[in-house]
Amino acid sequence: MFPKKFLSMTTNSVVAMVLLAGCDKLGAYNHWQAGDLEPDIAALSYGPDERQVMDLYLPDPSLLPAPLVIWFYGGSWDSGDRGKYAFIAKRFTEFGYAVAIHDYRLVPDVRFPDFIEDGASAIAFMKSYAGQNPGQIKDVPIMLAGHSAGAYNAVQLVADQQYLQAVGLDADDIAGIIGLSGPYDFYPYDVAATRNAFGETPANQSQPVKMDLAHMPPLLLITGTRDHTVFPRNSRKLAELAPSAELVEVPETGHAGTLIALGFYLTTDDAVLGPVKEFLQSHLPAKALTASN
Repeated sequence: MFPKKFLSMTTNSVVAMVLLAGCDKLGAYNHWQAGDLEPDIAALSYGPDERQVMDLYLPDPSLLPAPLVIWFYGGSWDSGDRGKYAFIAKRFTEFGYAVAIHDYRLVPDVRFPDFIEDGASAIAFMKSYAGQNPGQIKDVPIMLAGHSAGAYNAVQLVADQQYLQAVGLDADDIAGIIGLSGPYDFYPYDVAATRNAFGETPANQSQPVKMDLAHMPPLLLITGTRDHTVFPRNSRKLAELAPSAELVEVPETGHAGTLIALGFYLTTDDAVLGPVKEFLQSHLPAKALTASN
């Protein structure tokens, strides 16, 4: 139990306290939200590198086989740990989805496009896994979802068709993409994170807004109006160009706000959660969401 003083604090104060406590900020938040939740199947290898592994979380057995959501976490392309996103898995499994969360190779060991290629390989692996395990995962298109750099990875690997084609897939294998606070229009590379990750890569190879987007699946792009890390113009521009995109701007919300909105205790925000549920129900319905209507 949290003390009364803790529970009486504003949401923003609580979040600030949690995220600033100790050296493992996200780990503390994840444990607060998901407890000791563990994947049903851990460390599935989708490639030879030690970071090319993923965890799979399954919903209640009564909801199987379930459609699949693959979560792409952020971290400026130079950090991240799949084990710290169990709260995301908890949220989507409660909606009735199987959830795969993958690690991927990071800067400075790699640069663009290696982390994009890892995302495509992870999707191909899970597509094959679903075919081999029909009692767990439905053989239907996969939903991609991510935050920040992860949202970019998910969008770019579909926007530039070469990545899915290289693993024997195409955009028809993707039911939709949920992008939270993603950078999609950030050339020139004017911060260290993008310079380190993209080097001298030209805009027509790295920017989703520079791609031919006619083939893109439906997009849900959510951004906070007070995001000073990845400015809302990124989501606005992509929404203008994509053939089927819903743009949601959440007032008075910063960069991390769209992520922690998917949490369970004090940080839940229906301004994010509501559109996510509606998008899933429209483009990849699950038994739990269908039953709740």
